[in-house]
Amino acid sequence: MNENYVVASVVTTFSTSYLNDRATELTLQRAPTLVAVVFMRGLYNLGNTCFMNSTLQSLASLEEFNTYADNCVRLLAASSPTNSYSTDAEIAVQLNRVLEQLRPQTSRVSAYSPRALINSLSKKGRWMSSRAEQDAQELFQMVSSTLQATMRESDPSLFNSDFLANNAPIENSIISTTSSSSSSRSVGSEQHPSRRRSSTAACRMPPFANPLLGMAASRIACVKCGYTAAIRHFTFDNLSLTVPRARSTTVEECLSMYTVIDQLDDFKCRYCTVVATLAQTRTDIHQCQSELAKLDASSKRAARQSAVLAALIDQQQQLEQALASNPEAELKGIKLVSPQPGASTKQTMIARTPKILVLHLSRSIFLPTGDTVKNTAHVRLQPLLDISPFSTTGHMNTGASRPISGPDAFSGMTDTDSYAQAQRNNCLYRLNAVVLHAGAHNSGHYVSYRRVPPATDNPNDGASVKLEQPWTEEGRWFMLSDAETSEVSIDSVLSAGTGYMLFYERL
Repeated sequence: MNENYVVASVVTTFSTSYLNDRATELTLQRAPTLVAVVFMRGLYNLGNTCFMNSTLQSLASLEEFNTYADNCVRLLAASSPTNSYSTDAEIAVQLNRVLEQLRPQTSRVSAYSPRALINSLSKKGRWMSSRAEQDAQELFQMVSSTLQATMRESDPSLFNSDFLANNAPIENSIISTTSSSSSSRSVGSEQHPSRRRSSTAACRMPPFANPLLGMAASRIACVKCGYTAAIRHFTFDNLSLTVPRARSTTVEECLSMYTVIDQLDDFKCRYCTVVATLAQTRTDIHQCQSELAKLDASSKRAARQSAVLAALIDQQQQLEQALASNPEAELKGIKLVSPQPGASTKQTMIARTPKILVLHLSRSIFLPTGDTVKNTAHVRLQPLLDISPFSTTGHMNTGASRPISGPDAFSGMTDTDSYAQAQRNNCLYRLNAVVLHAGAHNSGHYVSYRRVPPATDNPNDGASVKLEQPWTEEGRWFMLSDAETSEVSIDSVLSAGTGYMLFYERL
């Protein structure tokens, strides 16, 4: 074959292929995006049950919660016969059935009746069968505690009694400031572990753990002496945030109020108490020695006084040892003296972030008359929530006027860098559902917004692809008011303003 012909043929083939690919690319760019048809299934209102319907729709939007509820039922089926189910187990089964019915649909379907679930819930709380309007957060807490009890019932080994100890949110030397003499009383000092570890990064949770569970850290410090007691930890399945009395506010401002350093006027500092007791003991010793010097050494009264003096000296040694090592140590047989009133500070921060973060926006305002009214402040929402400023890290401050800890300062960071850093620390969340309440404090109507991720747009596409930057993933939003459902824009969700419960998934 002629060499020139071969070269020309190759060039022609390459050019034709390139032009075809380019034409296809331009066609795809100009072609309208095809959006799969998605239908949401509503729930019938069976008599002021909008509080339940909105909560169930929100929970159904959470993939981790659906998996958790399904695991509860699977463990129940494997561990006990159906006819021996407890009330908690019955609720778990009925809840799982409702969640399955609320999955996004590929065709229009009629609303579903949650009657069986209401009947099961009524066995645990009679208020569920009442026709009066109830509270969405109260139902949420019942559902969460019920599933937790169900998991414990089906397999107790899944619950580790040493949960807090085995899942320390930060280094052991930071958890308790009274573990050694060097850390028992640190005034305004800072502790830096040799190897920084984010409190939210290493979650060694037991299998099938409740994705709603997080952990908070609480610290009380004395302003007068600077003593910081041991950091207290407690678990939570939702955080109740006070909404400020303002025309407009944000979720971040509500979280700031939750983690603010509060001043306490009625808290008795343990260190100050031991110091006051030691001072009184020394006064008693001096007085006892003076009286003993006036007595005949051979008299019975002198013997009794000597015994009292010996006991006081022993008490003095115990108190001095407690101040040197651990003021929280038990002091048997010693009557503690109340110190002069002094100011202390208290702060609570998030020590371990849950997979699902549920925020309850408390809108109750208690009037001097004893009446309760609703706070109608407009709470602005954002698709993403970074809770790094409200979470602890591997760096702790013991100063009474300083935060427990805070995020490291990253200068010159772009939004992408900031989101990536927050995600690495398990502090970045995406809004997935909102429960709203319209009306007065004791009456009104609940509705919910829930997000449908892009992977659900076409159920036949199989598993979703994990994005390198998951915070860029878009989704579709739907409003659900009992049996009525409609698709809405995300702007409608973010500007709704009357949010009562917010459901976030950790990225």
